[in-house]
Amino acid sequence: MSYLGEEIKKLGFGLMRLPKVDDKIDIEQTKEMVDAFMDAGFTYFDTAWAYTGSEDAIRQALVER
Repeated sequence: MSYLGEEIKKLGFGLMRLPKVDDKIDIEQTKEMVDAFMDAGFTYFDTAWAYTGSEDAIRQALVER
């Protein structure tokens, strides 16, 4: 499917269950996963307020570095 000349990938990165260390989201591992996902050409991240901590984790992985 093309939209404005771009191929839209159908795969998304679900943030419901991110890796944890000591019951907290492992931000460094999440960053590595985000990098691999984006290096493969994907850009859709699925998060929601109910995915505890996911919005903060993806902010740190995408925006704050």
